Amino acid sequence: MNELRQAEQELSHTMDQNTSRGLAAVRRIKRQYKLDGVYGTLAELFDVGDRFKRAVEVTAGQSLFHYVVDNDDTASKVIDILQKEKAGRITFIPLNRVKPKSANVPKGTDAIPMIEKLQFDPKYEKAFQQVFGQTIVCPNLQIAGQYARSHGVNGVTIDGDRSDKKGAFTGGSIDNKHSRLEAVRKVSKLRDDSDAHKARSTEIKRTLESKDQEITRAVSNIQKIEQRRVQQEHSYGPLLQEVRSRNNDLQNKKDTLDSKHRASTKIDANMKTLTDQQNAHEAEIASEFKKALTREEETQLENLNSTVQDLRTQYSDLTSSRSELESRKTILEIELRENLSPRLDQLQAQRFDDDDGRTSTTGSRGTLKEAQSELKRITKQTATVEAKIQDLDTSIDHAAAQIQQLETRHAEIKASLDDIATAMEKSQKRTEKSFRKRRILTQQALEVNTRIRDLGILPHGALEKYERTSSDSVVKRLHKVNEALKKYGHVNKKAFEQYNNFTTQRETLTKRRSELQSSRASIEELIAVLDLRKDEAIERTFKQVSREFATVFE
Repeated sequence: MNELRQAEQELSHTMDQNTSRGLAAVRRIKRQYKLDGVYGTLAELFDVGDRFKRAVEVTAGQSLFHYVVDNDDTASKVIDILQKEKAGRITFIPLNRVKPKSANVPKGTDAIPMIEKLQFDPKYEKAFQQVFGQTIVCPNLQIAGQYARSHGVNGVTIDGDRSDKKGAFTGGSIDNKHSRLEAVRKVSKLRDDSDAHKARSTEIKRTLESKDQEITRAVSNIQKIEQRRVQQEHSYGPLLQEVRSRNNDLQNKKDTLDSKHRASTKIDANMKTLTDQQNAHEAEIASEFKKALTREEETQLENLNSTVQDLRTQYSDLTSSRSELESRKTILEIELRENLSPRLDQLQAQRFDDDDGRTSTTGSRGTLKEAQSELKRITKQTATVEAKIQDLDTSIDHAAAQIQQLETRHAEIKASLDDIATAMEKSQKRTEKSFRKRRILTQQALEVNTRIRDLGILPHGALEKYERTSSDSVVKRLHKVNEALKKYGHVNKKAFEQYNNFTTQRETLTKRRSELQSSRASIEELIAVLDLRKDEAIERTFKQVSREFATVFE
């Protein structure tokens, strides 16, 4: 519900408040008055591919939220209710009133009718023809503008730039995060899920009410049987005592099953904890790191990855075994609940035909033999249940042993990972130390380059001249030169270089000015030719109009 509320809020931000209130009110009115002729908004009645989604949104605009109805009577009825309740404003499209105009849609590979890219029910075709019938999708805005002028249709590009048939161009950037169609699709999906959940909830409530009634009837029957059992307790004697003993045994077995179930749950929780730890270590192993590991450490890491895969396989096997054990336990519970317990209740509910002992000896002996036979059968079934419970105990112990082994293996892997982490930390420290040293050397190199640039342009052959000179001699010579240069500190050392740059720029600008002057002359000549043609066209049109006027008024 929170997701649906959030999605509806995001959808309401794409429209004005009156329209948002009106849409919610129309949906409520449709349910309240059971109006089958209210079909839905235009955006809810069609589907389109992601490629043309932006073009469709730009073409439709606010028409996406126009409500499609079967006729104008339905629209009038809903509008009257909206006015009475002051619940917003909505534009309706009655199908019986819509008469879309036929458009002169061009036929070509660079002009695709937009309505061909929409999937909708044929009964809503008039509504979609009204909104999208006179729009085509073009590769770019220039082609769209040409078709808009030549065929009188609206052209739109896939990016949402639009050329109106009246001559207007619309384009620019569109926020893709707030797509109206995406918001409508999301809200529709969440509403369908919500309706399905509500229907399921209603069905479950009805089922629960039915089960409550059945339970009430069963409790009533149990109470009646209990009263009959109390009346017949003194008639059964030793047989009834034996049945009670067996019933207690069965209850003990049930308690044992419950304890095993709790043990299984505890084992499952331990398995989940181990799995989470294993996944965390696997994620840590799989994470990308740029560290210097030795060959032995890489081999050890690969072995650990293989071991983790084996542990995951063992965990899957244990999970399957646990599911089989739970299935067997469920079968045993069903057997106890549906076979043994009802039979015991049946034995307790039996009554002797003659309560005061006046029944014939033969009939009493027959009933006693049947009860003893039934008691033997129950005893045998109880032994079978005990054997199955013993098997379950063995399986659970085996699973616990395997879990213990996995925990031991997990501890070993964790120790290995700690060793690897220590090695990685040491390697990281060495790497950081190298980075600091490299940063210092880089800074020194930059300072040296700065000093070299400050020297200006070196004369030709300077490097070859001092190539074989020792460093000490060069340093002494440099010191003497720097002392001598202090006398010329006021002189611009880069004047010659700047002069060359300015000369190059001047030549470039001069050449550019010549090109612009030549272009200007060509443009002026073109303007003169166009003016001449315009004058000739005006004069020719004027003469034709005069001739036509003369013909008309003769």
